[in-house]
Amino acid sequence: MSTAIPPTPAAVPAGLSEPQRIVDTFVAPSKTFEDIRRNASWWVPFVLTSILATCLVITIDKKVGWDSVVRDLVASSQSFQQAAPEIQERQLRGMAAGYKYGGYASAVFILVFGLIEAAILMFVFNFIMEAAVPFKTALAIVFYGGLPFLISTILTIVSLMVGNPENFNFQNPVATNVGYFMDRGSTSKFLYVMASSLDIFVVWVVILLGMGFAMNSERKKLKTSTAIVTVAVLYLIWKLGLASLATIRG
Repeated sequence: MSTAIPPTPAAVPAGLSEPQRIVDTFVAPSKTFEDIRRNASWWVPFVLTSILATCLVITIDKKVGWDSVVRDLVASSQSFQQAAPEIQERQLRGMAAGYKYGGYASAVFILVFGLIEAAILMFVFNFIMEAAVPFKTALAIVFYGGLPFLISTILTIVSLMVGNPENFNFQNPVATNVGYFMDRGSTSKFLYVMASSLDIFVVWVVILLGMGFAMNSERKKLKTSTAIVTVAVLYLIWKLGLASLATIRG
């Protein structure tokens, strides 16, 4: 009698390493988001983002100074300009301290913002579009999808190192959007905020987030284009709110 030979189990393809996932986010994002289905780890892009954000804060502190940053921020504020000089100085000191120490705690704010963003996107995709994306997966999509902002941060640091710090615009530091080329003094705040939102890196991130949620939908298959438009609409609503608030504040 012949002895039956058990079939050889099919080899399980190895997942991507963390460096591969980082690189593929820029050159082959579908591979990264497909791998997130296997492992929804998110801490590596979070750590990278936090490190670069801290480097930017240090560069601003050394090259520009937070006093100059906040004076530039309130230069076009009518309510600030109408305040008494002693009140202006007190507000400037408070704002400078807040930006400085808040900047050095940027990792905390990045984590909190990532948690909130992941929760909002998960709610929209799961309860409105029936995608059934787990929260940990949504968080991984948010942090990997936001990696293009690392390039923007690096460009800002480089511009501060080689350029004139007096021309630094904290709200719009690099020429990657329409608002950068507008005169803040003569342009309405609403238009300036909306024009600044048309940013190359923002468009890149919106596309990545849409791809990530479309590829990780577990219940209902979503078209990538539909997911991208959904993320874009949510971003537009958020920016409209900020632009309206800026107009009200004056």
